[in-house]
Amino acid sequence: MAQTLRIGGCRLKIISMGGNCICLFWGTKPESMKAEEWALLDRQVLGVIRLTLSRSVAHNVVKEKTTADLMKALSGMYEKPSANNKVHLMKKLFNLKMTENASVAQHLNEFNTITNQLSSVEIDFDDEIRALIVLASLPNSWEAMRMVVSNSTGKEKLKYNDIRDLILAEEIRRRDAGETSGSGSALNLETRGRGNNRNTNQGRSNSRNSNRNRSKSRSGQQVQCWNCGKTGHFKRQCKSPKKKNEDDSANAVTEEVQDALLLTVDSPLDDWVLDSGASFHTTPHREIIQNYVAGDFGKVYLVDGSALDVVGLGDVRISLPNGSVWLLEKVRHIPDLRRNLISVGQLDDEGHAILFVGGTWKVTKGARVLARGKKTGTLYMTSCPRDTIAIADASTDTSLWHRRLGHMSEKGMKMLLSKGKLPELKFIDFDMCESCILGKQKKVSFLKTGRTPKAEKLELVHTDLWGPSPVASLGGSRYYITFIDDSSRKVWVYFLKNKSDVFVTFKKWKAMVETETGLKVKCLRSDNGGEYIDGGFSEYCAAQGIRMEKTIPGTPQQNGVAERMNRTLNERARSMRLHAGLPKTFWADAVSTAAYLINRGPSVPMEFRLPEEVWSGKEVKFSHLKVFGCVSYVHIDSDARSKLDAKSKICFFIGYGDENLAIDVTEIDQKKSEFVNLDELTESTVQKGGEKDKENVNSHVDLSTPVAEVRRSSRNIRPPQRYSPVLNYLLLTDGGEPECYDEAFRKEGFAQQVENLHLEQLDVKTAFLHSDLEEDLYMIQPKGFIVQGQENLVCKLRKSLYGLKQAPRQWYKKFDNFMHRIGFKRCEADHCCYFKSFDNSYIILLLYVDDMLIAGSDIEKINNLKKQLSKQFAMKDLGAAKQILGMRIIRNKANGTLKLSQSEYVKKVLSRFNMNEAKPVSTPLGSHFKLSKEQSPKTEEERDHMSKVPYASAIGSLMYAMVCTRPDIAHAVGVVSIFMSRPGKQHWEAVKWILRYLKGSLDTCLCFTGASLKLQGYVDVDFAGDIDSRKSTTGFVFTLGGTAISWTSNLQKIVTLSTTEAEYVAATEARKEMIWLHGFLDELDMLTKGVTIEKLKLCAASIGLLA
Repeated sequence: MAQTLRIGGCRLKIISMGGNCICLFWGTKPESMKAEEWALLDRQVLGVIRLTLSRSVAHNVVKEKTTADLMKALSGMYEKPSANNKVHLMKKLFNLKMTENASVAQHLNEFNTITNQLSSVEIDFDDEIRALIVLASLPNSWEAMRMVVSNSTGKEKLKYNDIRDLILAEEIRRRDAGETSGSGSALNLETRGRGNNRNTNQGRSNSRNSNRNRSKSRSGQQVQCWNCGKTGHFKRQCKSPKKKNEDDSANAVTEEVQDALLLTVDSPLDDWVLDSGASFHTTPHREIIQNYVAGDFGKVYLVDGSALDVVGLGDVRISLPNGSVWLLEKVRHIPDLRRNLISVGQLDDEGHAILFVGGTWKVTKGARVLARGKKTGTLYMTSCPRDTIAIADASTDTSLWHRRLGHMSEKGMKMLLSKGKLPELKFIDFDMCESCILGKQKKVSFLKTGRTPKAEKLELVHTDLWGPSPVASLGGSRYYITFIDDSSRKVWVYFLKNKSDVFVTFKKWKAMVETETGLKVKCLRSDNGGEYIDGGFSEYCAAQGIRMEKTIPGTPQQNGVAERMNRTLNERARSMRLHAGLPKTFWADAVSTAAYLINRGPSVPMEFRLPEEVWSGKEVKFSHLKVFGCVSYVHIDSDARSKLDAKSKICFFIGYGDENLAIDVTEIDQKKSEFVNLDELTESTVQKGGEKDKENVNSHVDLSTPVAEVRRSSRNIRPPQRYSPVLNYLLLTDGGEPECYDEAFRKEGFAQQVENLHLEQLDVKTAFLHSDLEEDLYMIQPKGFIVQGQENLVCKLRKSLYGLKQAPRQWYKKFDNFMHRIGFKRCEADHCCYFKSFDNSYIILLLYVDDMLIAGSDIEKINNLKKQLSKQFAMKDLGAAKQILGMRIIRNKANGTLKLSQSEYVKKVLSRFNMNEAKPVSTPLGSHFKLSKEQSPKTEEERDHMSKVPYASAIGSLMYAMVCTRPDIAHAVGVVSIFMSRPGKQHWEAVKWILRYLKGSLDTCLCFTGASLKLQGYVDVDFAGDIDSRKSTTGFVFTLGGTAISWTSNLQKIVTLSTTEAEYVAATEARKEMIWLHGFLDELDMLTKGVTIEKLKLCAASIGLLA
């Protein structure tokens, strides 16, 4: 929201970036805002304000570090209540005199301005004093009125508002009577205007006054003309040219001190006046008119006789403060008009009813209320947010083309316009672009050498490598290399995963450009980076006859063309991505789009020619350009969808591909180029914020009648406040295999970056002995330490011991207190997980009784934490984690993989139960097993036999493997564990079958890769699978990047009556787990910043749930 502040002679226009922005001026942070958010907002607003200040003003406040300090300094400069300021203002007030024939409105506005300035320097006047000063400032021709006012008041005090109204009314009377000249006229269309009284003769003189005026003009020649100042005729009879810079004065008397004549002020885009004197709806703003038709639609006449041209006709959509939309049709475009006017007469002709009651107005049609508003002064107005007024013709909008061209500078856009490259754009009307400020603000710039570009293509090529990026792109790249041809300044950008790919990329680029031009690369200018020296790069260039020019170490300015290009690419890519609201993983797509647009924008070294045209010799077209990140509708081929499926899917535009007219779109989790329709108006929903520009100009909107909102229930849905809104709703679809669009829980706008963190392991020696006791505990003297003669005494414990019930809890409390003291936060989803974030790194600590795992991106920070822990507790540093809780950790940092394996544990289990030589099987549980309680021992002999079988031990061993790394045996173990109280021979055979399955899958493990990760859940149910109880079995698994991280398979607690009910119970249990995972990952996501989740889903298949 644009907001203007005035401090004395310093006028500031800022962009409010939130509801808390105004609080920055006083330095009062809202309680609901975090300190980090407050600091960021303060820096942004401070930067915006500094940009708006003139150089002379900015020089005096350069040392101010916060917005509040800056405003205080500006206030001290322009509003300081010094004696000089007070004397100057008082002198200005006492010398204020209204000249003959001057505008009363202008005089009152000037008076109010001075008194307000005096008030800002702590000088206030009584209401009667203000009234007396105004009366005293009137010219001699007003002496009679002054005397009448003075004699009529008696002992009562004068009121400023009363005097102001009397003066304005007297001016109107004099103007109508022709006694003295006014200063302008109100806005009245044709011959209808606004007067003090609402009657059928508004804006016209009645017959009595008309006769009187005519008699005066015939009998006396002392009448003075309002236009030329000569006597003997009225203004309407004047043959002199009309004055064009007159100050307008309205016939309506307002109740606002600062707006004595509201109608004379230039109209804001978002304010509309409901006018009974207007013949039709009018607006001076072309950009808000839809279905615009240009032409000569006649003229309208003001009360002073001047005429204004009607140059267009169309429709306007107004979004009212209550959220409703009002469509006005046949709105006239009058550029020289100063206000948006809604004609009461036209509304009445269209069948609308207009009601004015108690300072409010309401427009209805039948039983529908179409619009309503409040009275401002004596005007009935409506205001709506500026950003909600429809921009009808998006192709003519400067800001839209600014974003289409990748946030090109104003100078570059004007050059393209002058070359005729933007025929749909009539002029460049630039406003401040917040995305450009956030993305391009700079401290210093490279020196300009003024060097002339080379005459021949490929005679000199500039190159530089950028990176590494803190966030990998969608394709896994962290670097990009640029090649700039000096003769045309065309740039090529290639994205690399490693620095070692530079040499291969250069050879590919060289072969391409040499084939395209038939010329050879002669000289390559780069810095002294190892990527341009090692790996055979230098030898290859020497063999190819390419001269290499390298900069002096530490002086990147010598390679200024490439360095400046990198900065331009990054600034424009950052601005496009921020405006689109896309996550950082799209940085490569934004850079590629920026390079594409830079090649099609004017280049200063090339005398504003276009690099692509200089290189190719072909004319560049701009009709295919779209706004980066705008919503795209991708067509789905008929063979890829059913007859009832949608014909398109929603994606996001992320680039132009390899060809000029190719379009790249993405569904966030999969990227492809397809046939698309793009809507640059619709906001991108990948993250907060996004594109709000229009391009869909072919959409038809019926403007014959205003659109009323559909009546909805007044009872609002109240979603739970604890979790994300994405978890409030569950949608399950038909189709057998679960589909993953929006038929399940979904949280989009995330993308996972695996950072290959360091993983260290610690062990606490005698952990329970470190804990403190909160109550007095005593124990008998231990054997071997009994004191002679004091055998009847007991020992008082000062520290905890193993075996005490309090020991585990007390150990945890002490450890928890210590972690909080050193700045770590406890994860609310898992109280054994602690984390701490730094400027560019973070640490996660996991505690399991006395075993610890520490993960972090900075090994120095991890070592520092180890030292702190060792000082507080007796610790054993086990170095890089290799095995914990029976799970072997296998890491390959080069490939970015981490494996959790229990192969050694499974071998021990097989050996313990004499199954290490058993024949392997391929399934966890054979289909021939029909287990039930009827198979439990029935005779004493069978019970004796089964009592010798280690059934419970085998189940416990299997459960540990299942819980840690083997989700594939979860269902089988769940089935056999039901019979632990009375196992039979068939039950034992099923257990041995599971062991045989493990024998054949020893190497099965959990493997986490460095690919893009997605959290996804699947749930299903086995209806009435338990033969004895007829209960159903719930099973679900959650995967991260395709690897299971959470799973379960157990009997439901109730007997369900249908598959649908069983599915609901299963979905509920899975949803509980998803909520916990979501909360846990959310906390870590806030910590790791760059680490995100691409998509959070829960998929289920059930036809019954659709009923």
